[in-house]
Amino acid sequence: MKIYYFSDTEWKQKLRHTKSELTEIFNQIANGTNTDMLVVATYLLGKSSSSGGIAFARDWLTDKQFLSFRGRWKFTQEFSIPHDIPETFKLIRLHFGIKNSKYPLCQIDRYGWKLTYSSFRDHLAFLFAHELHHYRRYHLRLHHGEGENSANRWALYRLNQLNFQIEGFKLPRGNKKKNISRLVQQHIIFDPYKKYRSLHSGDKLLIKYDPRGHYQGEIVAVVRPIRKNSRRIVVETADGKLWRWPLEWIAIVR
Repeated sequence: MKIYYFSDTEWKQKLRHTKSELTEIFNQIANGTNTDMLVVATYLLGKSSSSGGIAFARDWLTDKQFLSFRGRWKFTQEFSIPHDIPETFKLIRLHFGIKNSKYPLCQIDRYGWKLTYSSFRDHLAFLFAHELHHYRRYHLRLHHGEGENSANRWALYRLNQLNFQIEGFKLPRGNKKKNISRLVQQHIIFDPYKKYRSLHSGDKLLIKYDPRGHYQGEIVAVVRPIRKNSRRIVVETADGKLWRWPLEWIAIVR
């Protein structure tokens, strides 16, 4: 596993951690998982207060896909590509906005989980463990059929074994709105894909990016409306094949 850190601020002083300490957290969590082909890109930004992660574990990437030029990860182009990056790899990106970072921190994620982190160390550990679950599923063929909720459960179980200080549980459906309203001042919930959730079957989309280059630039049709909280949408390409395409890689055709 190769780990890279990118920042536009003096994060070590603010977070009171060093690169070696953060690297030890990653290695501790990944212990027992084959991460030979994994690259972890960690972004610590002083102008942002949001956080998140994403795993590109289905297809092989090259240095040309290390940066994003559109979508919510567009800021990555502000940083250079590491000179020693492998020729091909799977990628986990983590983003932490430390503008107003204060811990303990309570958040409700897009899947309806209430999560409380005692420190930045715990926050980093949870986001990495969640994305590592996706890497293990798609690259190592583990956790067959499991999705985002299972990734949260696995991350909490794994981190509990390692004595991290994290509390998390899925909010009851009937009380989700009430609980979210109580916590809205603690964490502003932002849906970067809101505009896609009103799409209907037959609407047209443009594929902005395809790691294999087969469908990049192609106009495709929406097969069915996007599911709540999903980050992928089912589309049909010109050859009649159906795909669950990441929303980060498409654009609406007006």
